[in-house]
Amino acid sequence: MVAVLLIWVYVIITTYITGFGFLHFIASWDCMKKQKSKDKTAKAYVNHYKESNIVCGIVLVTVYAQILSLFGGIGLSANLLLIGICACIAVYYRDELLDDLFHSGHIFTVDRNGLYYFLIFLLFAYGTSHGIMHYDSDLYHAQAIHWIEDYGIVKGLGNLHVRLAYNSAAFPLSALYSMSFLGGKSYHVMAGFFALILAWQCLDLKNIARRGHPVLSDFARLAAIYYLFTVFDEIVSPASDYFLSTIVFYVVIHWLDMNVRHEKSVLPYILLSLLGVFAVTVKLSAAPMLLLSVVPIYKLLHNKNDKNSKAVGLSVLLAVIIALPFFLRNIVISGWILYPVTFIDLFNCSWKIPKGLAQYDALEIKTFGRGYNDVAKYGNVALTQWLPEWFGKITGISKLMIILDVVAIALYIAIFVYFLIAFVRNKSSMGEKFGDSKVFVMSHRSMVNIADFLTIGGTMIICLLFWLFSAPLVRYGVVYIWMTAAIVLGRVFLIIYNRLGKSITTWILRGFVAVICVWLFYKGAMLVKEDVARFNPAYLLTQQDYGTYEVTTCEVDGFTFYYPTSGDQTGYEPFPSATHDVSNEITFIGKNIHDGIMSIGE
Repeated sequence: MVAVLLIWVYVIITTYITGFGFLHFIASWDCMKKQKSKDKTAKAYVNHYKESNIVCGIVLVTVYAQILSLFGGIGLSANLLLIGICACIAVYYRDELLDDLFHSGHIFTVDRNGLYYFLIFLLFAYGTSHGIMHYDSDLYHAQAIHWIEDYGIVKGLGNLHVRLAYNSAAFPLSALYSMSFLGGKSYHVMAGFFALILAWQCLDLKNIARRGHPVLSDFARLAAIYYLFTVFDEIVSPASDYFLSTIVFYVVIHWLDMNVRHEKSVLPYILLSLLGVFAVTVKLSAAPMLLLSVVPIYKLLHNKNDKNSKAVGLSVLLAVIIALPFFLRNIVISGWILYPVTFIDLFNCSWKIPKGLAQYDALEIKTFGRGYNDVAKYGNVALTQWLPEWFGKITGISKLMIILDVVAIALYIAIFVYFLIAFVRNKSSMGEKFGDSKVFVMSHRSMVNIADFLTIGGTMIICLLFWLFSAPLVRYGVVYIWMTAAIVLGRVFLIIYNRLGKSITTWILRGFVAVICVWLFYKGAMLVKEDVARFNPAYLLTQQDYGTYEVTTCEVDGFTFYYPTSGDQTGYEPFPSATHDVSNEITFIGKNIHDGIMSIGE
């Protein structure tokens, strides 16, 4: 735990400084553009959200790690260079940094809120120090991170082990902060850190009592808190699923918070859309999150001027910068731009994973997600067969939430149709202000405007359907399962709540808060009960390591590879490992492994 805390302090310092420098630069640029236009009184955008600098810094540092991985291993030199960059930013923005840290009600302010943040910091460091290691982490996550630490990237690495071609931005980030260069072990703390950021964001749920009424983001926070409880004993693992889910929760909650605050600046919406681009580089299943960019694009193009055109251009450039290293890594590792997607076939390199193998891999992912293990038998099962069988295998709260999702989708369609009818009928009175439509607009602050609700709710529904018809394993899409119901049903609840009398809503609010408190106490007690069985005092100092397995060896062109004597897991060591004897399946492109790996035959 102490080791996790120390690494997290380093992560916070580096990401906070890089994020602060970038956001301050962008806000100053935005203000300068406004002042050059007709708005001479414009001021720089003020960031109201405590964790935004850190989140922005995470994206920047991840892109940095991916770029460096294209040229070599991610270790001591990468960290020294990062520290140097942070030092330059800190010196340049020293006055602004000091003001933000100590005079702006920041997350680091020493008060009661600061104490809450610190306690959550300790709690999640403890959770990240030990727990249940994800099966895939000992199958390929640990090895993927090890390759990045030692080599950065190797052409055709996916030919050694197809799962090593499952490129994720989470792995270079994990390698950067693994501290393996210290000579001890490779720490895996970043999934827990992402969970920490989400937990800090969920802490604002306590404002319900102060506010005197619920808002839509409260329902999203409740869904996120439930998710954090379910994965608290798993965040010791560097699985990309945890990175993705926490990012999506964060984006949606932050978006709803801004809407309730009546945020007028388009800049934070652009930045959240860019975070959606980042989510796609963590895991391709987040592709529908790009639909959120519709909101800032509409706002920028609605009032056409030179300033907005430049903002669109800058936004596109930043999106390219975030995505490009991910695509380049895909090409180098597998020969495909989006492995295991094969319909985009742009390159004909010698290290390319054979198309037939990639197609089989994609089919295996889909089949496994639908609850089958036999690809040959169930790979192309009809929807009418697999969907009922898949739903029948789901149990507990997940089945209930999927049922609620069906209800939510029906309600969303009804709201959308009603809005369109009302929009047509009142077109003349609404004019061009589509986002300020009077339909469903309440005098109560807690309502999100209809355009943003339809965009966010629609995005979650499309994400849910995309997950369902691709690889519907619950852990892949848990964030979409929960957020779809939370947003749509939460909206319906607020519509009804805001129409009730004050005396009734007061009692409803008290009951709502009481139920939340009882629920949190119960979940916390169960968490403690489950953790007692896993408690190991050694993990109060260090972190639980990857698993260890019995292995044997094979040779390829004089180079030794390891593979398990049984099963397919090898953990982090020994390195490099495969799932089986690959001596008759691969060869080196040049004289050694540095030159790349290619498959023998098709």
